[in-house]
Amino acid sequence: MIKSKKIERKSIRVFFAIFPNKQVQKQLIYHSEMLESIYGGHKIKMQHLHMTLLFLGDINIHQIQTLQQIAKIISAKKFELKLDIIGYWKHNHIIYIKAKEFPAELFSLTDSLKIALSENGFVFDNRAYKPHITILHKTICHINTNMIKPIQWYVNQWFLIQSQPTHNGVEYIPLNHWYLE
Repeated sequence: MIKSKKIERKSIRVFFAIFPNKQVQKQLIYHSEMLESIYGGHKIKMQHLHMTLLFLGDINIHQIQTLQQIAKIISAKKFELKLDIIGYWKHNHIIYIKAKEFPAELFSLTDSLKIALSENGFVFDNRAYKPHITILHKTICHINTNMIKPIQWYVNQWFLIQSQPTHNGVEYIPLNHWYLE
């Protein structure tokens, strides 16, 4: 008889993000279904629609508590997004939705997070932040247009998420969340 060993994961893939409420999710899904019928590709699952604040990638599982303690001291204000642009990135074949103008509070949150994490020894890709919500992937098109009716999104919390690979794709597991002031 062969005994199976339980494999203990020493690292997990994590990121910080904001997630839209149900009303905003439904509007994003409407656009993704409309665009999918024209351009093909695969729409993002409703529960996976999000705007990444900072992607950390694989970290040691023992660092989760430290991440949560750092996030708890971040002070940032609530904000509203007016999502009004549909765009396409050729290099990774995605259609996304974003805002023409982003509120300063969004960048304040991401900057505070980057500073606090850097000061505590966390390493991450420090490219320029390009906030967006991916709605379709594996597509080919050349769309870059204003939306007829913008989507209003009131943001009052943010999350630490684990990206967990499964046999059905990736699942997002919320590890914690924090409210904006």
